[in-house]
Amino acid sequence: LLPVAAVLLAVVVWLIIPKKKFLFPQGPSGEIQSIAVLPLRNLSGDPEQDYFADGMTEALITELSKIKALRVISRTSVMRYKNSDKSLPEIARDLNVDSVVEGSAQLEGERVRITAQLIEALTDRHLWADSYDRDLQNILMLQCDVAQAIVREIKITVTPEERARLSSVRLVNTKAHEAYLKGRFFINKFTEEAVQKGIEYFEQAIEE
Repeated sequence: LLPVAAVLLAVVVWLIIPKKKFLFPQGPSGEIQSIAVLPLRNLSGDPEQDYFADGMTEALITELSKIKALRVISRTSVMRYKNSDKSLPEIARDLNVDSVVEGSAQLEGERVRITAQLIEALTDRHLWADSYDRDLQNILMLQCDVAQAIVREIKITVTPEERARLSSVRLVNTKAHEAYLKGRFFINKFTEEAVQKGIEYFEQAIEE
């Protein structure tokens, strides 16, 4: 009888205790301390523009990773959820984060449009959402704007040095930047043919 009673007691405790606190651990005051930027959707309708959406995802991860107080999930881990049918709470539980960023990216000629929304994993509640439309030359400013908006919303501690890095932007050579993003896209496929193609795009970027 003792083993049966122990099992029943464990079930009762599991039902009574709020489980979300264990699934999505947060800081002592409930502040967001970890985040996953899910692969941005390509809204262009052209699969050949996947390189741009993936590049913007990686750039946003890089920007947020400048904040030491924030744990940011790596590109390798989040890209597994590209086109995933899992719910956001499921993904957050898999990655052990207490917040998720999802959105889309679209490149039309020399214009860039990005939408992003921040979701609290604990409650599945939308904390913030916005859209950004910039000239392609200002793509670095756009990335910084999105990262700064997220940092403001989650109220994470940011040092003056980190704030300066987030605000440091410049205009880009659009052809060089496009070639660089394509190079990253193919390099990350990790096949011999794709890596060679990625190197060719990197060489184009250097020439530009």
